[in-house]
Amino acid sequence: MENKEPVVDTPEAQNDLPEVERLRGEVEFLKAELEASKNKFLRLYADFENYKKRMVQELEAAQRNGKFDAVRALLGTMDDLERALGFASVKPEDLIPGVKSVLENFTRSLKSLGVEAVPGVGAEFDPRYHEAIGAVEGEEGKVMHVYQQGFKYGDLLVRPARVVVGSGAKPEEAEGPKPGAESN
Repeated sequence: MENKEPVVDTPEAQNDLPEVERLRGEVEFLKAELEASKNKFLRLYADFENYKKRMVQELEAAQRNGKFDAVRALLGTMDDLERALGFASVKPEDLIPGVKSVLENFTRSLKSLGVEAVPGVGAEFDPRYHEAIGAVEGEEGKVMHVYQQGFKYGDLLVRPARVVVGSGAKPEEAEGPKPGAESN
């Protein structure tokens, strides 16, 4: 008998070599793509972290600028009050017009900052803007008296107005006709 050695170069083995090489190439390509994606992710992550830090700084700067504008607007009121006190020591009767002027200037300062008064006497009672502290005879649901002015800043309520609301009842309606009373 003749001894045959196994042949390594079979057609099937030759077909597998290009497949292995193709797969190795694909693995190398995928490794390179993964590395590129990882680098892109790291750059984006670093950019996002820098963006967050920058936004915190910008927010702090905006808050600081807002406070600065408010202080600047209110300093005029302090100056006016100091002048009013100076006049009061000379002529106390001049104090009332001076205080009225200070109040007007202060109201203008608040308005310049975007602060508005909540509707007061004669307005419909609105629980979003008013805090009822009492009720009196008068048109039902209307604000009859303001004890403390309320203010809003845009859509935000800074402080509700403390008000007295009309109850709608009149003394004679509340008591009603007396039984057995005759009218002439």
